Amino acid sequence: MDSDDGRPLLRFPHGAVRATEMLGVDNDPEETISLADILEAASLNQALVTSFLVDDGWLAGHFRDTTPVTLVTHNSSSNSGRGSSPAHTTASHGSTSRRFRRVHPEFPKGGFQIMHSKIMLLFYARSLRFVVGSANLVPDDWSVMQNSLFVQDFRLDRRAVFPGNEFSFSLAYALHDLSVPAEIVALLNNVDFSAARIRIVTSVPTGGGGNVRHNMNMPSYGMERLAEVVADAVGDSAAGLGGADLKAPAGFQPTARLLCVGSSLGQMDTKWLRDFYLCAHGLPDIPKTSLGAREELVSDDLIDIGIGFHTQEDVEKCRYGAQCGSYIMLSSQVYGDEKEFPRSSLCRIVPRVDGALVHAKVIVARFGEKQNRGWVYVGSHNFTPAAWGRLRVGHATYFNNYEFGVVLLDTQYTRATAEETAVSWNSENIPLPFRLVWQPYSRSDVPHFSK
Repeated sequence: MDSDDGRPLLRFPHGAVRATEMLGVDNDPEETISLADILEAASLNQALVTSFLVDDGWLAGHFRDTTPVTLVTHNSSSNSGRGSSPAHTTASHGSTSRRFRRVHPEFPKGGFQIMHSKIMLLFYARSLRFVVGSANLVPDDWSVMQNSLFVQDFRLDRRAVFPGNEFSFSLAYALHDLSVPAEIVALLNNVDFSAARIRIVTSVPTGGGGNVRHNMNMPSYGMERLAEVVADAVGDSAAGLGGADLKAPAGFQPTARLLCVGSSLGQMDTKWLRDFYLCAHGLPDIPKTSLGAREELVSDDLIDIGIGFHTQEDVEKCRYGAQCGSYIMLSSQVYGDEKEFPRSSLCRIVPRVDGALVHAKVIVARFGEKQNRGWVYVGSHNFTPAAWGRLRVGHATYFNNYEFGVVLLDTQYTRATAEETAVSWNSENIPLPFRLVWQPYSRSDVPHFSK
């Protein structure tokens, strides 16, 4: 079925994962996509976009002059307050300020928080396109840094009001958290979200030192939300994918193998890895259990997590130049803490585009004896406590960032080659920007340190 403007009404009716197109290589149209192809600006009536980094002039060139665009972004001039303001622009793109409405979400006082979410709501005459991923709205993230995104089209009818579901409610709550104007959130009532099969996971800055945010609309965030999503998927919130009984720790079977790929790493230790690992099994009561009980559920040697992160060699050999390493963030001081930082969990990223650097934030979870079922996360969360949260016994979980991602449940894994595994969802291949191989750091491998 076509829309009134001749474009397909629902190009991605069931949802799909795509990698961003890369400069100077043969891009497969079934696996990669450009920003222009996502926006389809000639037919676009209205847009909401969010990003940590924004090149206003470059972004403006992707929209028609008459298209209203609301831009939610990090407030670099101040780390507190909320509300909207005109876009900050360079002199050469002064007209941008008249076309973009810039919104800054709430930032609790105390510490330094960031707005790291990357989503798009693209409104056409008869459809809404939902996009979530890891690419900032800057040229490099759509040309020389490999990113991932999820995209799905939904039917829109401004004359109808459709019943809500778990996805639409979660999306509305997440938009309220980001201080998105109410008139945009209200448009979700006119969208049929019945085909949504993904689950939304977000994070919001919580503040510290007695300073807390004023609005928290989602019932849970970060790794706690992930635990609830996975628990719901297996239909038994008390068991999860590991078959755990929190009253009988000896009955828990940790079957997950996680590969967590990102472009930034922060302070973490084995305790944090254990918390995330348990939540990944679908155990929503983990935040309420003692540290000792968590250790009984999973000992250090059974935490099967690979942390995908680029090495210094990867950056030096980057086909687009070593300057791309500026997007890969890890402090040498954090890594140097041998007693805390889990060096043994580091794995090499094998990019699908030879010589490229991966900026995507993806978690691949595999379960069971055959390791052939699981889930995949795609979004903005790097594998850090700042993004996924740090559980605190007797206190609320601490978050530092705004983040947004989706979980694709019931993914299937099959052997593609002797070394590589293929992953699919909804009977379609998931084109990850890296090869799904398990390659731990060798003794000579050193991660790339940010300058």
